[in-house]
Amino acid sequence: KKGVSTNPSNYRPISIVPTFSKIFEKIVLKRLLDHLTQLDLLTDCQHGFLKGRSTATALIDLVEFIIDHIDKGKYTTAVLLDYSKAFDCLSHDIILDKLEALGVQNTAKKWFESYLKGRSQLVELNYKENGVTRSIKSNQHPIKKGVPQGSVLGPVLFILLTNDFPDYIKDYSSVVMYADDTTLLLKEDTPEDVSISAYIALHMTYDYCSVNNLAANPSKTKLLRK
Repeated sequence: KKGVSTNPSNYRPISIVPTFSKIFEKIVLKRLLDHLTQLDLLTDCQHGFLKGRSTATALIDLVEFIIDHIDKGKYTTAVLLDYSKAFDCLSHDIILDKLEALGVQNTAKKWFESYLKGRSQLVELNYKENGVTRSIKSNQHPIKKGVPQGSVLGPVLFILLTNDFPDYIKDYSSVVMYADDTTLLLKEDTPEDVSISAYIALHMTYDYCSVNNLAANPSKTKLLRK
């Protein structure tokens, strides 16, 4: 990532996934998405990592919301959110529960549990000493949360974690999501009312994050108002 190279938080570890695993993950991913699509279980608010959706479709939804409600004489506000280390913080137990709620049960659920749990990681550093290249390794540490970055299934598992967020907040805000980038869209009759709605929606989002072991990144939270 960008930033100071001596700051450990500016590094993103990438999982080295075996080729066979990637092939098998693609098979599982296709069957998972077929199941979710056939039963219409995916929210229309998510535009990331899904066929036929993109940043362009996300932008279209956002612009249409704003234009439509401005034309109706409403005051609109957009709250732009980003989760901190979203893919690293995903709770294995929570995503497994949400997969089960989406119909991924019994043997299929056990497979995903095996896929997520029981992993470990270490850091290996290469360096030169007296002209000779050497390496040093840290101890292995168990991975208790997160999805493997660089894997096939990781991104889709994350969007399934937040698949229920639009329904959770629908009484207060519309939502446009692209992966872990989330925009709350609000409209009211007066500037005061839209500010109140934005305040409520933002705090509901923080509550949702707390329950789902996510954290909104304050430095990347922006407010756009018209």
